[in-house]
Amino acid sequence: MENKTKEIQFQMRISAINVLRFSQYDIGDFDKNKIDAIEYQSDFGINILEESSELAIETTIKLKVKELNDYFGELKMIMKFSITPFDAVIKKDGDGFQIPDMLILNLFNIISGTIRGILYEKLRGTVLQNEIFPLINTKDFINALNVR
Repeated sequence: MENKTKEIQFQMRISAINVLRFSQYDIGDFDKNKIDAIEYQSDFGINILEESSELAIETTIKLKVKELNDYFGELKMIMKFSITPFDAVIKKDGDGFQIPDMLILNLFNIISGTIRGILYEKLRGTVLQNEIFPLINTKDFINALNVR
């Protein structure tokens, strides 16, 4: 049997970027010069907005100071992506939807870059203003989605 991949032509654009919450907490002193002083914890949720032909991805990033076992800050945001033609790309599957892995991978690449930019701006003037944000391997997200 041949494995044929069907190529789909579509257009995608960012239709919204909203920072829902940014919180910075008062914590004790810590060695901010340690390379791995901050642990980045993330949570992603995908919502299908069928009526507006959009995918909405809500993201929460928590910045935990390992040395103190305490949180320095939290960013919660939502990005919406308009997709045309929606029904050709996002397929109904029983009670849910099927989203192509490559589309998810591309969306997470866009989101991770956006998160890095927002954190850079929000942390300016804080003890973490010179923090080097880790690169995010978006293929790990695909693997995590496949495990669920």
